Amino acid sequence: MIANVPDPFRFTTIAHASHTWLGPVSDTTVDRLLERIPRSPEHRALDVGCGKGELLVRALEKLGGTGTGVEPNPAFAAEARERAARRLPPNTARIVEAKLADAALPDHSFSLGICTGSIHAFGDWPAALDGMAKLVSPDGWALLAPGYWKRPPDRAYLSALGGSEDQQHSLLATTAIARKHGWQAVVCLESTLAEWDAYEHAYAANVRAWCRANPADPEAAGFSARIEKWAAAYRAWGRDTMGYALMLLRLER
Repeated sequence: MIANVPDPFRFTTIAHASHTWLGPVSDTTVDRLLERIPRSPEHRALDVGCGKGELLVRALEKLGGTGTGVEPNPAFAAEARERAARRLPPNTARIVEAKLADAALPDHSFSLGICTGSIHAFGDWPAALDGMAKLVSPDGWALLAPGYWKRPPDRAYLSALGGSEDQQHSLLATTAIARKHGWQAVVCLESTLAEWDAYEHAYAANVRAWCRANPADPEAAGFSARIEKWAAAYRAWGRDTMGYALMLLRLER
């Protein structure tokens, strides 16, 4: 008999229950960036960590072509498939339910590479830049969203996050690293406090609502403690410290 294995995606699925965008962005911000990419029926888009598929679907609606989304969370992958089926012609988008390392993607076969919430799928920021350069064509585009420090993080904030300061950089340094790895920053749009608050407040509200509705669930107490710690860290430090930017990049080759 196989023991029940906890779902590693359960918390994030619950936290994003009401979200379309799985990050602090808005329709307007995304559309501004997509407008800078020429439309072509030959586009082949790739979205690494595509979440619920909104950015991939929107890119294909606006730019044309076909696309592939890679998403390891089964719940998100299912939503991405449903969104693509509802809004795109048949066979326009393919959702691969797998980790990036297991997706077997061909090198240099995409004209647009997207990764707006899963830089960690590659490793870190330099690895994401190199990994995406390997996946897109020599004249390809990338729409990436790194986190960055708006100011040096307090030790207490790093402790709450369970991370270290060297995992991110200032926005200036983040852009410089992109140039060093062969990318030109065409547009860089920083998330506003309104976008951050909308994302974080809904994130916390979703978990709290689930915990109230499921008090007897074995994970409810842990999830409740986890979200209160996260929300407190956001209030105390996150709004002034954590940054997120949508970067439209072009390979310099």
